[in-house]
Amino acid sequence: MQMAAAERYLDLYGRFAEGIAATGTPVEVSLDELAQVLFCTTRNVKLVLRRMEEECWIRWLPGRGRGNRSQLVFLQERDTMLLELAQRMAQRGEYKPAFELIHTHGKGSPVKDRFSEWLELHFGYRTEVLDGKRSVDTLRLPVHTPIVTLDPGDVLYAFDAHMIKQLFNQLVYYDVVAGRVVPAIAHAWESNKEATVWQFHLRKGVYFHHGHEMTADDVIFSLERLRSGKAHSWLLRSVRKIESVGLRTIRIELEKPNRIFHRFMSSPAASILPRELLESDEEQFWRKPSGTGPFMAGEWNEDRFVLTVNKNYYNGRAHLDGVVIAFMPPEHGDSSRKCWEKLIWDHDLQDQKPEEDWVTVETLCKGCTMLTWNLGKDGPQQSALFRKAVDLLIDRHTMIRELGEDRMYAARGFRPDDNTPLRSIRHDSALARALLRESGYDGTPITLYTTSFNMRDARWIAERCGEHGVVVHIEQHDSNEFKRRDVINEADTILYGILFAQDEVCEIESYEQHGSFLKEHLHPEFRAWARDKIDIALASKTSEERRLIMGEIEDRLREEGHVVFLLHKKTNTSYHPGIKGITMSSLGWIDFKDVWVQSASG
Repeated sequence: MQMAAAERYLDLYGRFAEGIAATGTPVEVSLDELAQVLFCTTRNVKLVLRRMEEECWIRWLPGRGRGNRSQLVFLQERDTMLLELAQRMAQRGEYKPAFELIHTHGKGSPVKDRFSEWLELHFGYRTEVLDGKRSVDTLRLPVHTPIVTLDPGDVLYAFDAHMIKQLFNQLVYYDVVAGRVVPAIAHAWESNKEATVWQFHLRKGVYFHHGHEMTADDVIFSLERLRSGKAHSWLLRSVRKIESVGLRTIRIELEKPNRIFHRFMSSPAASILPRELLESDEEQFWRKPSGTGPFMAGEWNEDRFVLTVNKNYYNGRAHLDGVVIAFMPPEHGDSSRKCWEKLIWDHDLQDQKPEEDWVTVETLCKGCTMLTWNLGKDGPQQSALFRKAVDLLIDRHTMIRELGEDRMYAARGFRPDDNTPLRSIRHDSALARALLRESGYDGTPITLYTTSFNMRDARWIAERCGEHGVVVHIEQHDSNEFKRRDVINEADTILYGILFAQDEVCEIESYEQHGSFLKEHLHPEFRAWARDKIDIALASKTSEERRLIMGEIEDRLREEGHVVFLLHKKTNTSYHPGIKGITMSSLGWIDFKDVWVQSASG
């Protein structure tokens, strides 16, 4: 099927065949009318019609003699052709254009639903045979969020961080399950007694995707680049000096003690980059970045991001040959499998086990949804009484019951604990109204910014507040817009979700990272106080001591109403039992490297 010709057929069908009882019914039409629809001359119309007749799509009956109009007979059902055309586009990776085509030509038809059902079979784990002999294992995953950046130093979102971990490595890796730091690019490390000097010893034979061996020079370049104004420069704010000791040892001297500095170095932001390529042409580099990770960057456009396996990965080749991340438009909506994680299955196995026998893993996310109050901007939120009133107006348990889905528990702080399922968060509308009167609230609207992902929660909160006279105006912004400091500063409050991939490090990040909604909205006095507390925590010898100090910051956040903690959510991952190596990363995404399929024969 010629794509351009098929689209022209759909254009003609939409203009002349709508409302016709059945295909095959002649429609009277002139060449001039056809030319207007096809935006071409009548001479070219005849050529187009001839090609369509050759494809057996139409029958053209030219009028003979004065007063006899020509007739056009449509032989192909619109929905059938539209679905086939959309499927072909999707097979080429053109997902957004496929949905746009259906939106243009299929309004009121079941084609979108049928296409979404077909996509469920298109996505997932599949083994394909190339050239009649070579099998290739590919994982195709639909996502509804774009990649905002692959620059480790500026990463803000969990999905971006997950992609970065596929392409790049860090000096060390933090094993969340075991609760310890393990080797990565550095095979060993140590610090002095005061935790002010750290040394990392680099592996031999670690190569970037473009074939050059990683050196101490690349590590120093990457860390110095991170220090110089990047969003995550906070990771290195206490660094006095970074230098090499010999060919394969990095020495980092700190101004203050940091007993978890090696965990800082496991952050995706501290990924090691190739100095040579970045200094040569940084803009070109980010179009197809080269790291040392298990996968290499391939095609990257508005429709998809392709990862291909790094066969020379220092820590063992991935079982997959490639991963295709498909960026779905909003109109894709939810499929019957709800989450993309549920699409991890092999189509050769689909008849062996019913979906009820799939393995399902339910995980309570280490984080919460929350509202930050912008205390750097004039408005009702400057009143602690007003902030407390809004907190009391939000009945979290009713919110969970009414909105359902992945919303599990009311949040009292950042993370859920053993008491979270049993805890009741206070809701008191009468006291809230009294506090509003005491605060002098005069009905001034509050502007709440959020993304499409949290719009249902935002509308629910706005409706509840509105019932008690608090006017909330919601503005939806995409992830790219939220990278801009002026957008963050314009909001009175931002509704978002925070996820702690690493408990201590990510919690500190929320107070220190440039562009963090929490940091940017806190009062400067609070930020300075929190930084002093963080320095004390980093110098503490045990995790228990650090937890107590960080708990003091969280308690003050809650008690003074700097934020409104909302809900804890869950993630459900379901997969066919024949798919092995499924583990969830600390960022809440499936790790690609170790996924493989067990054949029916075992």
